[in-house]
Amino acid sequence: MSEILRYDNVSIKYGDSLAVSDISFALEEGEILGIVGESGSGKSTIIKAAMGLLGEGAGVSSGDIIYNGKSLLNLSNKEQREINGPNLGMIFQFAGSSFCPVRKIGSQLYEEMKEHTDISKEEFRERVSELLRKLGFDDDTRILESYPNELSGGMQQRVGVVAAMLLNPRILLADEPTSAMDVTIQKQAVEEMVRVRDTFNTSIIIVTHNIGVVNAMADNVLVLKEGKIVEMGKTKDIINNPKEEYTKKLMDAVPRLKR
Repeated sequence: MSEILRYDNVSIKYGDSLAVSDISFALEEGEILGIVGESGSGKSTIIKAAMGLLGEGAGVSSGDIIYNGKSLLNLSNKEQREINGPNLGMIFQFAGSSFCPVRKIGSQLYEEMKEHTDISKEEFRERVSELLRKLGFDDDTRILESYPNELSGGMQQRVGVVAAMLLNPRILLADEPTSAMDVTIQKQAVEEMVRVRDTFNTSIIIVTHNIGVVNAMADNVLVLKEGKIVEMGKTKDIINNPKEEYTKKLMDAVPRLKR
């Protein structure tokens, strides 16, 4: 495997407030990295920075984010659009907010693909229908003809997963992708993300509070507390034998079934 993404001593501010401090890690091709930590620890901020999605008044105050040998900081709008999608894909925590409320799902997904490819409507329909079926939809035509508000929160989330996977990005950034799904659909979503990795050698960073999801799919885990890295290592080592006190408390908070 070779390195595809690297954070070098990255600090991020919202206005004058420091959100994350001195973050450094490398992501290999085909690797799945889980980022865990309590709410407000800066997990989502880290991955949004790579795609230029921090919002007005926020930004990387020091350090650098390197994708495939190129800095992702200070890109023009055109450069950012070329990278986002086929190179970096995002599954948002609340997928419904990323869709235009007055346009049908199908037209929005097709527009996304046409922005980066010369795909025909027939090819698009075959590709998107296959992904929708894999994520539990048996009525793909209705979904594509629906407006976002006609879908439940869980359905919107599954469509958001499909939208991120359509272009087979080299890196998939997933921000709490299973939080609005029931357990059965969570399993299908996790299996499909792993299948994308295995098929296309896609790298994945998944931000989640769900240790079960991390345990099921991540090769390595980064533990975050108050914007700083507490511990980082192989998933099985972090979950089964955490070294830092904060990580131990985090793992102890996970409900466990007893006989």
